[in-house]
This record gives sequence, C-alpha cells and structure tokens, in this order.
Amino acid sequence: MASLKWVLMFGNLVAASAFAEEPPIVGIDGHTVTLQAKKWTSPVVESATAWFTANGKTFPLFHAGIGTQAYPEWLSPDKKTLLATPVEYGVVIGENGEEIATSQGHCAVISMETGCVLAESYERFCEGNWEGHQWVSEEGGVLNPALETKPPKELLKHVLNLETAQSRAESLEWSMSFLSPESYMACHPPAQNVQAYNDLGFYLAEGGRDELALKFYRGVEAVGKRTVLMLNMADSLWRLDRKEEAQRYYREYGEAMTAAGKAQKIPQRVVERSEFQGMKK
Repeated sequence: MASLKWVLMFGNLVAASAFAEEPPIVGIDGHTVTLQAKKWTSPVVESATAWFTANGKTFPLFHAGIGTQAYPEWLSPDKKTLLATPVEYGVVIGENGEEIATSQGHCAVISMETGCVLAESYERFCEGNWEGHQWVSEEGGVLNPALETKPPKELLKHVLNLETAQSRAESLEWSMSFLSPESYMACHPPAQNVQAYNDLGFYLAEGGRDELALKFYRGVEAVGKRTVLMLNMADSLWRLDRKEEAQRYYREYGEAMTAAGKAQKIPQRVVERSEFQGMKK
C-alpha cells in the first residue's frame, strides 16, 4: 500500500522553459491572466502556469509547480472575477520506494482587479456558470466573490506557540497554501501590513526559507525603507551567498542606526560584514 508522503512539485521537479502561450484572458481595465504551458521532467506532466498582468507589472498567481487551467467563459460578466483550476502535482511513495504520480486540484477565485486569489474551493466547483454576479456550480453551490484568504496577522497567531524555528516556517509556508507571495500580497497589501510582513519574513528566514522571506521583505521595502527591515534583508541575502547585495543593506542599516544615535546597538556581524569603517561598537 502506498504511503501518503507528499513531495510537492515545486520542491522536487525541475521545470523546463515555457514552450507555448495561450491567448490572455482579458478582464477589467485590460488586466490579463495568461497561461504559459510548461513541461516538467518527472513525473511527466504538461500543464500551464498562470500569470497576472496589470499596470505594466506581471507576477505568477501560484507557486512555480502549480499547473493551472482557465477559460474565457469563467470570467464574470463584469470582468472583475475569474475562476481557475490550479493543480498541485506530486508523488506518493509506494511500499517499494517507487514514485507514483498524483495530483490535487482546486477551484480558485481570482480578482482581475488586483491579482489576488480571493478564495479556493474543491475542483468541481469550477463546473458551472455565471448567473449575473454569482457563480453557480452544477452541484448548486453559489459563489459571491469575497476575500477569504487569511491576513498575515492571523497566520502569525498560529505560529507563536510553536517551539522550533523550522516548525514556524513550515506552518507559515503551508498556511499560504499554493499562492505565490505576489498574489498573497495583492490580497493583503504591504502598506497596510508592514509589521506583519516583516515578522512573517523573519520567521520564514529563521526557519531556513530565506528566498521566500525576501519576497515579503521586498514587498515591505517598496512601501518604504525601515531600519529593522534592512538588517533582516541583509541577513537573508548573506545566507543566500548574495554577499555584495547583503553588504549594501548592512551599510544602509549601519548608517541609519548611526544617524539615529544608536551606533552602540549595531550587531557585531554588521560591522564585520559591511566593511563600513564608520561603524564602531
């Protein structure tokens, strides 16, 4: 009997270049969702990745290993909402250690105004049609598009009592499910969640998820530079062996602390790594 040990596609499968692109689905104000066909090496899968474009910016809606399908008829009459079926591909490990390809589908509700994945349901919920502003599934379920994706403050509440850094990071990563960081931040803008995103990034980095942490740090940085954020970004960049970029943030952090009369509180690692001569313990 196969065990239920999941290995998510985005952690274990090697993606090849996009080899095709379907015509974009055009929503309100010309915002688009584009499906780019992708091929993974193992298990053999051909599927599309979903990209949202608005105001000259493009970002993925889901994690890199999520295959997605959507159709123009799944776009609401007012062009504000699109349904899509993201699928997590993975493997279960058989009793003899063999990898057995498997998948798990969802029905996602996407805001064509922001690129936020508002909510998700079971895959068959996407079988239905729009009746005015409501989506009615073939099974009789009714969707009134509304934000159900939990805010970062709520995610943080569930990890504060976890004992290890790794368990906190794993819990946060799992709580955000299959969404890309960019789509998650489209749901909960950094400008309204500065401290929460800084804390979320810190817990992710503390548990070894520096690449993911940097996504959220960058979101906060776009709102405005903050002293603690610069140190957190520098530490993650340093661990990722992006030393030159890390040194720049260490120097900026040191300069900000010195200007604020807090030079004595600068950690020794900052002095050592930044090579900023004006900083003294």
